[in-house]
Amino acid sequence: MERWVELARVDELRVGQGRTVRAGEIRIALFNHEGEYFAIDDSCPHQGASLGEGVLHDGRVICPWHAWVFELRSGRCPRDSHEPVATYPIRLSGGTIEVRLPD
Repeated sequence: MERWVELARVDELRVGQGRTVRAGEIRIALFNHEGEYFAIDDSCPHQGASLGEGVLHDGRVICPWHAWVFELRSGRCPRDSHEPVATYPIRLSGGTIEVRLPD
């Protein structure tokens, strides 16, 4: 069974912007990269910094504490030197951004 949760309104997240949102008990970093929306775990696996506060660059987010880099599409570190972060499917519905959460 799919569980979709509303995260934000489309007009609340400008192109190039990221933010941290809650979906139940899960903290999610939500991004608008070139008009496409992405959702990944908010917590950097290194020391728990908020990736929603990171810098977007070329389809990646850079952790604000120690500059670890994660791809928005896959959650992978481009050099495979660090563990990845989880990614979540996104859909747009009536002007809102929704995320599909695991069961």
